[in-house]
Amino acid sequence: MRFDTLLVANRGEIALRVLRTARRMGLRTVAVYSDADARSPHVRAADLAVHIGPAPADRSYRDGAALIEACRRSGAQAIHPGYGFLSENAEFAQAVADAGLVFVGPSPRVIALMGNKARAKQAMQAAGVPTVPGEQGCATPAQAADAAQRLGFPVILKAAAGGGGRGMRVVRRPDDLADMFRQAQSEAAGAFGSGEIIIERAIDRGRHIEVQVLCDEHGHCVHLGERDCSTQRRFQKLIEEAPSPAVDEALREAMGQVARQACEAIGYAGVGTLEFLLDEQRRFYFMEMNTRLQVEHGVTELVTGLDLVEQQIRVAQGEPLAFGQQDVRLGGHAIEVRLCTEDPWAGFLPQVGVMGDWRAPEDIRVDAALRSGVEITPFYDSMAAKLMAWGENREACIARLARACERATALGVRTNQGFLARCLRHPRFAAGQITTDFLAGEDLQQPFWRREPSPHALAAAALALGGAARPGAGPSERLGGRALWLSDVTADPRGRVLHCAVAQDAEGCAVRCRAHPAGADPAPEAAPDAATWRIGDLRWHDDAGGRRLGLAVDGIYRELACFEERPGRLWVQDGADAFVFERVERFEAGGGTQEGGGMLRAPMSGRVIAVLARAGQEVAEGDPLVVLESMKMEMPLAAPCAGRIAELRVAEGQQLEAGQAILEVERESGKEAP
Repeated sequence: MRFDTLLVANRGEIALRVLRTARRMGLRTVAVYSDADARSPHVRAADLAVHIGPAPADRSYRDGAALIEACRRSGAQAIHPGYGFLSENAEFAQAVADAGLVFVGPSPRVIALMGNKARAKQAMQAAGVPTVPGEQGCATPAQAADAAQRLGFPVILKAAAGGGGRGMRVVRRPDDLADMFRQAQSEAAGAFGSGEIIIERAIDRGRHIEVQVLCDEHGHCVHLGERDCSTQRRFQKLIEEAPSPAVDEALREAMGQVARQACEAIGYAGVGTLEFLLDEQRRFYFMEMNTRLQVEHGVTELVTGLDLVEQQIRVAQGEPLAFGQQDVRLGGHAIEVRLCTEDPWAGFLPQVGVMGDWRAPEDIRVDAALRSGVEITPFYDSMAAKLMAWGENREACIARLARACERATALGVRTNQGFLARCLRHPRFAAGQITTDFLAGEDLQQPFWRREPSPHALAAAALALGGAARPGAGPSERLGGRALWLSDVTADPRGRVLHCAVAQDAEGCAVRCRAHPAGADPAPEAAPDAATWRIGDLRWHDDAGGRRLGLAVDGIYRELACFEERPGRLWVQDGADAFVFERVERFEAGGGTQEGGGMLRAPMSGRVIAVLARAGQEVAEGDPLVVLESMKMEMPLAAPCAGRIAELRVAEGQQLEAGQAILEVERESGKEAP
């Protein structure tokens, strides 16, 4: 069916991505938005935008009836679902067809078949596709235990009805199976509406390889090479590249042929991805199929020169493929990193707030709906932008993308920007030896992963927060004798402070800085080995994105992006890392201390999805009490000590801010806090 008006049933960067291609193809475009997204970039990028619902905003994009009604109101004849939300919902695809509209994707029958891991695996086995040994449809811990004994440990539990790392647990010991099964089942039911769990043998030190396929309704099917998605945290991808450094031409042809064989067996039409695990013996096993566009589709576009969204739209309009397998060529190397609002050094906890200053790096592809001043809410995935680079070879591509990470500015909300740059420069990644257990085996507190602020960043913070470097100040006002305490919030939130003194002398300006660990004597005279830097050529630059402070430290000039979130709190972009400094008005030796008693606070902003305790209940230290959800991540919160719950301050469904009190445990008599 031909159509001239396309509605994009999604938001953020994927909505912008689809709208961009649709406009280039001459289609009239329609966006949809919730209350939370009324001012989002995708609303302005479309010809029309239809309001579809209030907060909580994530539910609006899952309201199939509202999306179909938006088509009626706007005159759209087709719906592109993007990824996430309803993109792999067979009932929605059927409702779209029943309404006389075109769903840009495969048929409802195929979505239903491949959307359930258990049924998909059975279909692939019937088609002769190699699969990971396992058993389907475990409903109880006892059934899972029986299956695990037959398979042998370690095993992996997976939500049958969904992916994205939710409802997945690796179990290495029989004693852990029952608890982890219940956790996986609960998470799967909450995320996908089904608690069905499959169990498989876990393949350690494997690679996550996916093959991109493109099929039309006329029986033509091609594969577009593979992507390596092995750099993951919590079973969710962080870095993807094409082609894989572990796949040679013979293996590529074998995997591609199997992927085409699978598509032909189920009558697939559209863009799709088959995901495989590659073991140390170079044997590959089918895991699942995604019947939609993938987040990481851009790297395939960069090495093939194809626009996958355009191909989706052409197939949906009934066109045959304009090329065959012999016409597909892979050129160069492409890598994507996912810039996420999360703190890698705090267990990848999601972060919310206002992105005060965002500037994308130049000379690479950036897919994002991010801008300065946008609010990062807990309703959606933590991914804020995708940074993609192409190079003639893998080494050149890594260097280009790592430098791009260092040139981007993201201030106001903590991100994984510096962490991604370190991943790209890690010796294992550089050597192409990354497996899915890479990050799980890394101690992120080691010096390689954590970086101290540079002298330029420390001097900039001291000068800006001390008032010695004010925009617009005259030459005689810009530098003077000042001293202040700064808390280096990013590097050490537990109480480390910096004493910084700015001095003016005959030779110019100097900044003297000394870090005081928690509990140390904070007196400046107790720091004889403080670092001293000569400062010169101080200048502010204002541009459309924010403010930059240029300064020379010991004769070396640099410009750093600075963002004052509020008076006395300054963000400084230092290469790929963003540091946060606070001016401390009153400092007491010993730094911050943990609250006495047993107050449990929210470690992140999010929604309470389960309350497992009640006021007056006796608990042991470590007992699960509350489950918090934010940005597709569930976090069980445990009792901070043994005792009785004296006060419960939250209820299921309540939205919490980071640091908000949840409950208080009255410590058992005679047991003191450590």
